[in-house]
Amino acid sequence: MVALVLTILLTALLFLCFKEFSKRAINTQQAITFNYLTASILGFLCCNIPISINKIITADWILPTIALGIFFVIMFNIMAITTQKLGISIASMASKISLIIPVFAALLLQENTDFSFVNGLGILLAIIAVYFTFKKEEKLEEPITIAVILFFGAGILDMVLNYIQEDYLKDEDDFSQFIILVFFVAFLAGLLKIIYLKQKIQLKNIMAGIALGVPNYLSIYFVLQALDQLGGIIVFPVLNIGVVLLSSILSFMIYKEYLSKLNWSGIALACISIILILVF
Repeated sequence: MVALVLTILLTALLFLCFKEFSKRAINTQQAITFNYLTASILGFLCCNIPISINKIITADWILPTIALGIFFVIMFNIMAITTQKLGISIASMASKISLIIPVFAALLLQENTDFSFVNGLGILLAIIAVYFTFKKEEKLEEPITIAVILFFGAGILDMVLNYIQEDYLKDEDDFSQFIILVFFVAFLAGLLKIIYLKQKIQLKNIMAGIALGVPNYLSIYFVLQALDQLGGIIVFPVLNIGVVLLSSILSFMIYKEYLSKLNWSGIALACISIILILVF
């Protein structure tokens, strides 16, 4: 249970980091890029097996992993933009309730998966929850489109991750090397964009990336521990509900982000929907 609580705290911390970047004039693109380098190095240092370059190059999962690494850096940037422009509560909600996309796909596409009335009710409530949470009484300075993109993008990202894990990663060695590679590819993709845009890399952005990369890697490390200890049927609903609630509370307490009764209703419905989809 300790590992699960730490995962919730660390994941919520990522959203706070993005919010602070905008307040402290940090170049988010550069910070995210060096965040992935930090996470990749931590993955290498914490790996208990020798890394085989030849095994990685010849692995059947290298091409989807490269594609996933590029998608990683794109989605992390979208998450940062959503947090900075629309607030922590909307960003956390969009990224976490997107869990319904891979779950819905699994229920429809996997032959051995039962689709019950309760599952269907959970998906319907999740759709309503998204609308309630995104609905604002006052006119937003930025369009809500970026949050919708985050919702679908995060859901697709979870689907691809699940596909690679089930179809390609055969043992713990594969998984360890996969994590290192996907983070390093994300770093290279971000670095190429910086070079293409001819941006000057600043030390404060590198330090911000390190500050982001540590909780980013640790959140993955602890969620793997939690899955091993408690199983996905407990971890995933508690994790997603915990992140949404904690992020919303922190955004209200620290940044005074206003949430209407309708928004809080949406968050409550999201929690119920995740339970209905994953537990029943």
